[in-house]
Amino acid sequence: MQPNQKDREAFVEFGLEAGTYDKNYSESPDRYPDHVFRLRIFLDLLKKIRPKSLLDAGCGSGVPLATFLKAGFNAYGFDRSTEMVQETSKRLAANDLDPSRVFEGDLDNFSRPISELFDAIVGLGTVYYTTDTRKTVGHLASHLSTNGDIIFSLRNELFSLGSLNDYSADFLLQQFYNTSQLSESAKSSLQQLISERFPKANIDKLFANVDERQIRSNLHNPLTVESELLEPNGLKLKNIYYYHFHALPPIFEHTHQQEFYKLSSEREVPSDWRGMFSASCFVVHATKP
Repeated sequence: MQPNQKDREAFVEFGLEAGTYDKNYSESPDRYPDHVFRLRIFLDLLKKIRPKSLLDAGCGSGVPLATFLKAGFNAYGFDRSTEMVQETSKRLAANDLDPSRVFEGDLDNFSRPISELFDAIVGLGTVYYTTDTRKTVGHLASHLSTNGDIIFSLRNELFSLGSLNDYSADFLLQQFYNTSQLSESAKSSLQQLISERFPKANIDKLFANVDERQIRSNLHNPLTVESELLEPNGLKLKNIYYYHFHALPPIFEHTHQQEFYKLSSEREVPSDWRGMFSASCFVVHATKP
């Protein structure tokens, strides 16, 4: 699947957010701090691993990269957006960090800034935006040293079961019910049943998976990510960590925002089993044997 014109335009719009993107890492009362929880998972893992060299693949406006450098890691980062690279460079300079640590590149096509392979590669919110996640993970792994660690976040397909919205209907129709083999009578009855619970659902038109910028992204099942993404690329799963918990269905973020934020924040324990179904994202930690 090649990026369409709408996707390309959305990424241009993403670049225009370079100067304000750091707000995603603040604990503002009008936004759920999922980026904060995500960064905490990555930083905790890196402190345990202590890699000699680190690459931040898709570094955005540089808050994580600056955080890694301040923590003492020999880190580099890149982004496909020229504006994001420029913003990261300014951020590093403003924090007395080397601005040359950031460069422009694409997840599926970048040049390594050092001759040696990296001991660790991280992708905080980028891998699931590529058109072929397995291929992207493989390309990143090709820049990883033997026994190196690759850590990246994905959007949780199983969360669809508990979201009670269009994603739920889409998941059921794709993963549970084989509508292509139904008689017209059974198909009509299933459509009526699904529509009663999810009014916008349409058996013949699956839900378009786009984010708030209308950029397409991929959902992944944490139960199959090892066999689908890691093993084909010669990687071994170490662990999975969940974040962006939803203590209530997503609609409550709009109808009971502060209650939703409070209860969900209290549930942000990456190892909580409920994250498999109530967290919209998860972090994959794998190694290259």
